[in-house]
Amino acid sequence: MKFLPPTIIPPTSWVKYSKQWHGLRLPVITCRPQGRLGNLMGEYATMYSLKRHYNVTVVMNKEFKKKIKHIFLNTSLPDIPASAGHSKFTDWTPVKNIGSRANYAPIELAAAGLLGAKNFVMTEYSFEIQMFNQFKEEVRKEFTFAPTYTTKANGFLSKIMENRSSELPDPVFVGFHIRRTDYKRFIKIVFGGRLPETAYYTRALSHYRTKFPDAAVFIVASDDLKYARSELDQYHDVFFSPGFSPGEDMALLASCNHSIITVGSYGFWSAYLAGGEVVYADVKTKIEYRFSRKMYEKSGLDNFIPLPID
Repeated sequence: MKFLPPTIIPPTSWVKYSKQWHGLRLPVITCRPQGRLGNLMGEYATMYSLKRHYNVTVVMNKEFKKKIKHIFLNTSLPDIPASAGHSKFTDWTPVKNIGSRANYAPIELAAAGLLGAKNFVMTEYSFEIQMFNQFKEEVRKEFTFAPTYTTKANGFLSKIMENRSSELPDPVFVGFHIRRTDYKRFIKIVFGGRLPETAYYTRALSHYRTKFPDAAVFIVASDDLKYARSELDQYHDVFFSPGFSPGEDMALLASCNHSIITVGSYGFWSAYLAGGEVVYADVKTKIEYRFSRKMYEKSGLDNFIPLPID
């Protein structure tokens, strides 16, 4: 397997400028927030990695910060200077991907100074795993959950442990995220694929039950809990998240030892933050898909283990 390079612009080609904008060295890069929590985290991590790789100025706009700051305690990217006013990006140069959804070369050209001393705004769903995975522990620290989220997650897991028979081994918690709702249509129309269902769920559960006999305990969260319950409620070792908010669900999944994910950015982040072994659905698509075996392997995620969906 040929790995994707962390970056595509070598330092010998970078261009540096002395010109500044509101006290910040140009170029300056920010991101228009797109999508929900998982997408926002991918955009943030991409910005963070651009700063780390290219030593470029990266800032967050108020809208972006508002959407994630209450969930994560340690986000370190600075705000757009107050002197610049509330930006609607009318005076920013848009930078988007080219070709497939997975090619963000123009973003790196901008970060390297090859597109000029300007303000740049990323306008699409940037999600450069191979870039931010070079700073895995730093990124995970950036996404440290606020105490209110970790307290609830720890309380949920503690109750399971309290009610567990003393004759059983200590539990090994496995977070299990099932993505449904709009994604069933989305993955079919956009990527020519389909969602994993019962066969995959059974295979993934068996994987951890075999690996951790009598110890595996599964914590399930989903954007369609009714469906998830209809599939998994019969198992004594499966527990369901209350599903109060995306932030609380992710904090709970990230508090587990290992993970099972299906598709999408939210499941990816719940597993990436948990940090243990990750079982994922080996989905087949007609168009290159970010959360697929090919891309995970190219990005060097060696703790991600594919399982067939049929």
